[in-house]
Amino acid sequence: MVDLQQIPISNPAPDEQRDYPLQIFTLGRFSVARGLEPIRFARKAQHRPLQLLKALIALGGREVGSDRLGMALWPESEGDTAYNAFEITLHRLRKLLGIEKSLVLSNGLLTLDNQLCWVDVWAFEQAAGQAEMLLRSLHPNPDELAGISFNVVTLYHGHFLGRETPEPWSISLRERLRSKFLRHLLDVARHWEKIGQHEAAIQCYQKGLETDDLAEIFYQRLMVCYQQLGRKSEALAVYRRCRTTLSLILSIAPSPATETIRRRLTEV
Repeated sequence: MVDLQQIPISNPAPDEQRDYPLQIFTLGRFSVARGLEPIRFARKAQHRPLQLLKALIALGGREVGSDRLGMALWPESEGDTAYNAFEITLHRLRKLLGIEKSLVLSNGLLTLDNQLCWVDVWAFEQAAGQAEMLLRSLHPNPDELAGISFNVVTLYHGHFLGRETPEPWSISLRERLRSKFLRHLLDVARHWEKIGQHEAAIQCYQKGLETDDLAEIFYQRLMVCYQQLGRKSEALAVYRRCRTTLSLILSIAPSPATETIRRRLTEV
């Protein structure tokens, strides 16, 4: 039996990051570590180089055009002015990171070397992809799925650069990762339901609501899981939370699907 309650969700990311000279964390916060020792940055003097690093990751991290980065960070500059600013900032960023070869500029394309740099976004997407592939198999191994899902949840500390005001260049990745995380939780939880692991499913749905408390599907499935376990009062408490949250934030009532589940609970 899979018991996700025995997995400490607050644990650090997988140990594979220890194999990289540079570790970059962007999910829920921003920090950079060299040899697992956090690099301390002075806020004002180093703001622009760090913005270049964040924008590079947001735009894919590999072979990102200097002109594209220039438009992202210096939208009011043109031509040589923007490129000169880019070159100066790149030089400062390399000095900050202390690993010259971690940033490779070739033919106007900038790449963050994935042999030297561990990035939580990349690790998260890899783990989410592994879980997706496993769920497509005929009979997913429960322990393997639990381990991979643990990695996904552990890596996703929050939205991309979540403590910072969203920049135009960061919004697309932020929303894509958020959507991928919620989809992962939903898909894994539905699988747990399918094989009768309702407690494991409940943990996934609860985590989903921590990330997005307006996603009504998580309330619905939580209610169903509690019903399956004979915990009617908890199911109704979830319904009340759903109704209150939707009313206060969106000024709407629960959907007909949610009301149908609630009626089934009161009829039993």
